[in-house]
Amino acid sequence: MTMDDETVAAIEAAVLRVPGVAELYRAKPTLGSALDAARQIAARTSVSRVVLDDDVLRVVIGTDGSVPAPATARAAHVAALEAAAEYGVALGRVDVRVARIG
Repeated sequence: MTMDDETVAAIEAAVLRVPGVAELYRAKPTLGSALDAARQIAARTSVSRVVLDDDVLRVVIGTDGSVPAPATARAAHVAALEAAAEYGVALGRVDVRVARIG
């Protein structure tokens, strides 16, 4: 399963609008998504910060401390899931990790 640039941008924007999310980092890719990222770099297109591995969306956020990190992560999960569904991307799971707090 792949996502087009518009879908990726919509998911990233939805997560960044979540209160408490200060930054979105590139999720650690698997081999397949790493190859896709290498192709994007070679083509001089932007590299997405969310990673889709099969039906698992991986999101890594930094929080600003205004909202507790667990609540921020849950809200980011919901935002990513809803944005993906809006663009017709069926996900089996959304993994949100907090890389930085405050």
